[in-house]
Amino acid sequence: MSEPNAVIDCLMNHRSIRKFKDERIPEETIETILRAGTRAATAGGIQPYALIAIEDPQVQRKVSYIPGPLSIVAVVDQYRVKRYYELNDAPFYNDQAINLVISLWDAVIALHNVVIAAESLGLGGVCIGMIMSQNLQESLGVPEYVFPAGLVTLGWPDEDPEIGQRLPLEAVVHRNRYRIPADDAIREWYRDGDERWQDRFENEWTEERRSEMRARGVTNRAQHWTVGHYTEEFIRSESEAVHANIERAGFTLS
Repeated sequence: MSEPNAVIDCLMNHRSIRKFKDERIPEETIETILRAGTRAATAGGIQPYALIAIEDPQVQRKVSYIPGPLSIVAVVDQYRVKRYYELNDAPFYNDQAINLVISLWDAVIALHNVVIAAESLGLGGVCIGMIMSQNLQESLGVPEYVFPAGLVTLGWPDEDPEIGQRLPLEAVVHRNRYRIPADDAIREWYRDGDERWQDRFENEWTEERRSEMRARGVTNRAQHWTVGHYTEEFIRSESEAVHANIERAGFTLS
């Protein structure tokens, strides 16, 4: 039998932590997790991203709706790349869709390194993707060719939630080509989560909340996601904000 692997254990036991102790993270710990972030894979060694570490509560409130000792915002940073090219008489045409997408890829890999490094040191955190719709030029003073990619809020955990449910491997893993699933397979993959939601709906929610959800057409988990939470209006609004951020940053998608 193989020896326990701390990295695998860290990955397998990941949980989102939303409540933190009122305790500062030591500077050396912050530097360690940031260095781990910058060791992530990156296209051509260019590192077209930046990590913005935020400890100031007033600044943090502008970008994260979950407070904690430290927030780290990962952004596409083609602005720094552009400046480097200009200093070396090299042309800059990295304002295209491929540059934005590859830079997003690099930024998210780096942020994931940050999360795993933090958890390995006993910290907990929560990842927030909706940062992509925020105007960081306004809140953090980012220049052109900088676009929000992701956010994590970190701290010493002050809660001990269960490990979140995940779909079975066969639902998300395909071999050699994409496999079109049958309806029965999809129903089976989501069954456990659907049953847990139904149990909470019937036994934990107040009658007032149940009545409100039914009035909105919510009677199952899928409807709760699309009608009760991520509504069409919400998705449209967030998408418009993302488009505005792309234009504001100066990237061209067509």
